[in-house]
Amino acid sequence: MANDKKTLQDVTPPKRSIQDIPIPEGKNRKSIKDDYQGRKPIGFFGSTKSKKTKKVKKKFWIFVILLLLLSSLFFLLMSSKVLITIIPSQYQDRVDASLIAVSEKETGGIPFDIMMLDEIGSKEIQSTNEEVVKEKASGKIVVFNNFDKNTQRLIVNTRFETPEGLIYRIKNSVIVPGQTVDGEGKTIPGSVEVTVYADQPGEEYNIGLSDFTIPGFEGSDRFDGFYARSKEAMTGGFEGIKKIASTEDVERATSEITNELEEKLTQEILSKIPENFILYEDGLFVRSDFVGTVDSGNTEENTVSVEVKVSIYAVIFDRENLNKQIAGDIIKDYQGEDITITNLESLSFEIKNKDEVEPWTEGRFIFSLKGEVNFEWLYDEEKLKNDFVGRPKSDIKNILADYNGIESAEVEITPFWKTSFPRSTSQIQIVKKLNNN
Repeated sequence: MANDKKTLQDVTPPKRSIQDIPIPEGKNRKSIKDDYQGRKPIGFFGSTKSKKTKKVKKKFWIFVILLLLLSSLFFLLMSSKVLITIIPSQYQDRVDASLIAVSEKETGGIPFDIMMLDEIGSKEIQSTNEEVVKEKASGKIVVFNNFDKNTQRLIVNTRFETPEGLIYRIKNSVIVPGQTVDGEGKTIPGSVEVTVYADQPGEEYNIGLSDFTIPGFEGSDRFDGFYARSKEAMTGGFEGIKKIASTEDVERATSEITNELEEKLTQEILSKIPENFILYEDGLFVRSDFVGTVDSGNTEENTVSVEVKVSIYAVIFDRENLNKQIAGDIIKDYQGEDITITNLESLSFEIKNKDEVEPWTEGRFIFSLKGEVNFEWLYDEEKLKNDFVGRPKSDIKNILADYNGIESAEVEITPFWKTSFPRSTSQIQIVKKLNNN
């Protein structure tokens, strides 16, 4: 029985040290210790530190979204633009009018200006004989009217005298404009350019620049008020024995020189017309003056040189003046607004009695203008842009009401919800649209 009884030691499990607990395969004591120490205590409702992290992240993303929204709004505001489509006032009619053109110093018509180019050309031809010849010198002078504001007509063969007593004459009558007053109140003499010819043949009339009086006015108040000055030297005077050529050869050479210089000078003058002026084909005048024949100096060939002076005169009109004059003749109730004729070049222009007039000396002429006319009223685009800057959309009608040249307009603002115009003209674009487009 004593053997069946178990001692207390037999019932109580034996004590074991932690060193006696078997270590799982692949681990050691150090890793188990590290696993235990690396665990974080978990509360019943989770860690307080984790909650704070989530709140920070939420605020960050809210901030990013707001920043993007604000950036987008700013971009839309900065990219705001306006497109204004303008339909200008227009009118179409037919013109068939006879009009008067006057020089800039005259009144009572449409002002015109003169452009002029000239050149002396030469060509050698065979001489046929020698003979005594008599040729008169010639050259251009400018006649001044410093007497009064009235025009003065000088008749054919009016004399001009140098201080040395040499006499030159004009072959055609000429009108000298009267005095004018400039913006500073200074009196400006009227003036006109003419060609004069020596009264007698001979080389003594080949002179340089000089002053001239008008003997016909001597003894009157006009004598001191009218005078002339050379624009170029007087040349071509000769008297003596000279090589000559046949009349046919001289005429043929003269025609060839004239044609060559006419084409050259016409192209040159066309390239120099100011942008705001218009020249019609019938507004070109060609004048050819036979200067004479001179010994060419070619003794071996025994030739003479034919010299011809060709002058091109172009009558040009300021487009604005011409547009307004035609508008005043055609459009009822026209009040002088800025207007343009879009097909001005296509109108038929003809100078009456062209072979008998010299606008550069007479100061006026009559011309006809015919054809369908397309009028278009003008407006100041930059001023219109500035009038729109910063204004509310509700002011559109009031702004356009100040522009008589605008029939209607369409305004498109981007973005669509903008209620006012941009504060910079660079964001406003204006395009023109015609009724027939």
